[in-house]
Amino acid sequence: MIIKVTTIGSDHGGNAIRYAMEKNRKEGKKEEAILETTTPNKKPFLIASNGIPYSDFITNKPNSHDVWLAMNQQQMMSKHHIKDGYFRIEICPTAEESRGWRPSDWKKLLDDVIRHLDATEYKNKQGKVVGKHTNIANSQYVAAIHRDTDNDHIHLIVNRITMDDELQDANKVRERGMMAANTLALERGWKTAESIGQDEGAKRKKAIHDDAIDILRQMKKFSKDEYFKQMRMRGWLVDVKCDSQGVYRGYSIGEQLYKKNGEKSSVVMYQSSKLGFGRDLMVSKLFLTWSKQHDLLLQEQQAKRQKEASGKTEENKAQNICSLNSQKENYVSPEEHKEPVVEHEPVLVPKWKCSTHSGKENWNDDVVEDYRIPDVAYSFLDELVKPLDRLSYYDKDEDIPGKAVMMAVAVFEMCTAANVSPISSGGGGTQSDLRWDGKTKDDFEKMAHSAAKKAFSRCTSHLTKRRGMHM
Repeated sequence: MIIKVTTIGSDHGGNAIRYAMEKNRKEGKKEEAILETTTPNKKPFLIASNGIPYSDFITNKPNSHDVWLAMNQQQMMSKHHIKDGYFRIEICPTAEESRGWRPSDWKKLLDDVIRHLDATEYKNKQGKVVGKHTNIANSQYVAAIHRDTDNDHIHLIVNRITMDDELQDANKVRERGMMAANTLALERGWKTAESIGQDEGAKRKKAIHDDAIDILRQMKKFSKDEYFKQMRMRGWLVDVKCDSQGVYRGYSIGEQLYKKNGEKSSVVMYQSSKLGFGRDLMVSKLFLTWSKQHDLLLQEQQAKRQKEASGKTEENKAQNICSLNSQKENYVSPEEHKEPVVEHEPVLVPKWKCSTHSGKENWNDDVVEDYRIPDVAYSFLDELVKPLDRLSYYDKDEDIPGKAVMMAVAVFEMCTAANVSPISSGGGGTQSDLRWDGKTKDDFEKMAHSAAKKAFSRCTSHLTKRRGMHM
C-alpha cells in the first residue's frame, strides 16, 4: 500500500485534473493515442467528487472543465493567494490487494485514505507539529481509477483551499502520506510501503548478484572494465565513480523501470556495498571474489575428471591426469596474479574544494545539519538566493525567512539532489567531497538554479502575496 502526496501549481491545475479524469494532457497526446489503440478499455473511471457543481445532468457526473472552474473560483474568492493550489495524491494498493475489486471497493479505499490523511500530523524530534493534518473531507476534490499500469490505482486531485476558506498545510506532505499509508496498511492487514520495497529490492539485488557472479566466473582474465561492460550488456545500469587519477573508487548498479504502456517510470540504483554477501561486489573486493569463483571452478573440474577417469583404463587415466596438470600450469593463482594496468588513458575528472555549510529541509525546521558543498556551487547559490521583500507580503502575522534561512534550505535541496549525506549522518568530509568529483562548473550552475527555485518555493509557501503582485 502506497500513498504519494505532492503539491502542484495553480497554473497546472487544469492539466492535472484533465489527466486524472481523462488521461489526456498536452504533453501526453501522443502517448494517449498509443494507449487508446492498445488498451481501448483502460480509460479512467470516475469514482467520487466533492463540492463540484456540474452542468451535465444526463451522465450525472462532472467533467474536467466543471471541476477546474469550481476549484479555480474557490481559489480566486479566497483570502489566501498561493502558487501551489492543489494536492495531487496517488493511491496505489498492490495487484494482490485489489484483485477482483468492484467500484464500491475502490470507493471504500478512497474514504479510508481521506480519513487517515485528515488525522495524520508530522512532528519533529522535539515533538513540535511541523506538518498539520489535511482537511480533504471538507474540500473540493475529484478521484478516478487509472488502469494503464501494472497495478490499478486512484488519482485524487484536491483543492488546498477548503470550502471554509482555510489553507491546508503543505509542509511534510510527502512524509504524512507515507505515515497514513502505513497506518491504513496495518489496519487492513496489508503490506506496508517499506515491506513492499524491501521484497522487490531483495529480488532485484539477488538478480544483480547472480549476474555479477556468473560474469566473474566466466572471465578467464580479471578486468574491472570487462566486468562493468558485461553487466551493462545484461541490461543493468552501471554508474562508476573514479578519483582524479582515474582509479575506480566505487560503483552502483540498478535498472530502469517501465510502466505497462512502455513509458519510463523511475530508476533504481544500489551501491556495490549494499549488494551480495559480505560486500563481495565492492570494487576493492572484486578481484578476490573472481579468484574464489575460479578456485571453485577448478575444484569442480577436478572432481568431474576424477569421476570420469574412475571407469576408464589406466591409459585413459594417465591422459586425464596430464590434461589436468596442463590446466593447472595455465591457471594463475590469486597470489601470483597481478591486476593488469588499465590500458586506456586515465580519465581526469574535476576535483573541487569543499567547505562545510548548514542545511535544513524547511525554513521553520529546528533540525540543522552540516553538509560539505563545493565553494563554487555555494557561490552560485549565494548569487541566486535573494532576500524577500516584505512589502510584497502581508506580514502582520507571518514570519518572513531571511536570506541565511533560505540559503540553508537551498544547501539541503542541492545536497539531496546530489545524494550527498550530512556529516552528522556519517557522510564524513572525504566521502562527501568525492560525491562532487566529476561534475563541471556548468553542472553546479544548473543544480544551483534548481535548488534556489525549490528553496524559494518552500520558504514562501506559507506567505500571502499582496493582490496584483503574483509571481
